[in-house]
Amino acid sequence: MNLFVSILISMRNCLLLLMVIVLSFSYKRSSAQVPNDELLKVEKAFVAAFNDEAIDAFVVLFDDDMKKRNTTQKLKSSFRQMASQIGHIHSLTLDKTDGNSFTYRSVFQKMATLKVVFYLNDNSKVSKMSISSDYVYKDAPILERNKSDLILPFNDEWYVFWGGKKTSDNYHNAYASMRGAFDFWVMGSNGKSHNNGATKNEDFYAFGKDIIAPVDAKVIYAYDDIPDNNWPAMNPSAGSGNTVLLETKNKEYILLGHLKQNSITVKEGQYVKQGELIGLCGNSGNSTEPHLHFQVQNIPDFGAATGAWTHFKKINVHDKIKEDYIPVRGDKIKN
Repeated sequence: MNLFVSILISMRNCLLLLMVIVLSFSYKRSSAQVPNDELLKVEKAFVAAFNDEAIDAFVVLFDDDMKKRNTTQKLKSSFRQMASQIGHIHSLTLDKTDGNSFTYRSVFQKMATLKVVFYLNDNSKVSKMSISSDYVYKDAPILERNKSDLILPFNDEWYVFWGGKKTSDNYHNAYASMRGAFDFWVMGSNGKSHNNGATKNEDFYAFGKDIIAPVDAKVIYAYDDIPDNNWPAMNPSAGSGNTVLLETKNKEYILLGHLKQNSITVKEGQYVKQGELIGLCGNSGNSTEPHLHFQVQNIPDFGAATGAWTHFKKINVHDKIKEDYIPVRGDKIKN
């Protein structure tokens, strides 16, 4: 079965992705000079409209043409749909001022960053607004490969369905945000990922298997409320599904996706030790069958991140020990 799993958690392909989880909201400004009090009103009203559906107080700041193009109900519906996919605004930071154009970095709960632009007319009324997924982090660190010593994120022997530096071995490499990612599943003695005549998730050998921390790290994102797909159905709107995101001491970010619903054993802010159980393998999100999606990336943001080549310190590959090794498609691997 072809495991074509897309976790491009951005709006480039479609509005994303995971389900809503409540985090503490922090509203912050950049160190750039505040243009004027009217701009501050727009910023605060936008955040309140998006997060709390206080639409009327935002619309009153529009010019007449904007009011005609954006009714209160239309705007509420649009914001509600976006919030259901990427969560509420976590921070809004002024990045650039160009005349009456003001560009912001808007970070959302689901580790997604969007570009928000307000255009104000001479009366300081909003004449145009855009929200897009093409935000580029100017200060994003370059991470070619992991520095931390990693073990495989599972026990026993697993199979590499997608992996390696060649795009023919690893379709993820065609996307900057997923470069170097892996799809792992368990192969049975029958040479398949499931029992003959499989009809449900439990018939797949990977389903329900322990997923462990590959390194000592801090949990910065954990969500597991998305139902597992009823195989062979998929859930494209839920991206990586139930996901844990780890931050290492070297500021590498490790994503483990498609976990089983209600199986994650760690919480945001918690520190985990290498080898500690963090959840169970599942079939949630945009997944064709039970498996684990694993990747290392340079920043927490799912869509704006750049993937890194993942080397495991010392693993068993086809019953031979490999050191500082990148698994490739077709490998049978274990710690």
